[in-house]
Amino acid sequence: MKKMFFALLLIATVSQAQYRLRYDKLFMEAGIGLAVPLSNVSAQDGSGTISITHGQGSLRYMFSENVGVLGSLSFDQFESKVKEKTDQRIASLELCYNLGNVIDISRNSGGQFGLLVHAGAGVGQLSSKFSGSDYVGVLMFGAKPFVAINEKVSFFTDLTYKATVEQNKYFDGNVSPQGTGSQLGITFGFIVALGQNRFHADSAY
Repeated sequence: MKKMFFALLLIATVSQAQYRLRYDKLFMEAGIGLAVPLSNVSAQDGSGTISITHGQGSLRYMFSENVGVLGSLSFDQFESKVKEKTDQRIASLELCYNLGNVIDISRNSGGQFGLLVHAGAGVGQLSSKFSGSDYVGVLMFGAKPFVAINEKVSFFTDLTYKATVEQNKYFDGNVSPQGTGSQLGITFGFIVALGQNRFHADSAY
């Protein structure tokens, strides 16, 4: 009788583990927010230059519950004190790590809270009506805490630092001799797990 009990317990445990291994790995992310230049803002006082329009869309694929890749497209529009506008478009590819699973934030909260960190590179374009376009390289890293709304949807806040190289324009659109720049992006949005499984990589702790 004991052998039968332990056999049934083992079968149930293995079945549950296999069930948990079937989880969604693809995510769609979208959000809006602000981008604040930290350097190379303006030749004069550029403290008033800020992105008045910021939008970002991403696809994320997790190879496991901890490691994945994140591809993103973002748009920012900076406005100077004299109302001149500069558009910024960036396409990026980053490695993503589910730090929330590793430090047990997800487990301790029952999957309610999580934390992703990401780092990578991209290419971008700064353009304005009066000074043409400038193509830049971008290095970035950031953190993305999130809270689950239901089994498929989470709300996130993302804080990302971006360093630009070969930047020959200030963020106000004027020509810059510096060649580098930096900015901080703040994004609020939603993560949607794509798939039919009950669990997804962000909650498959």
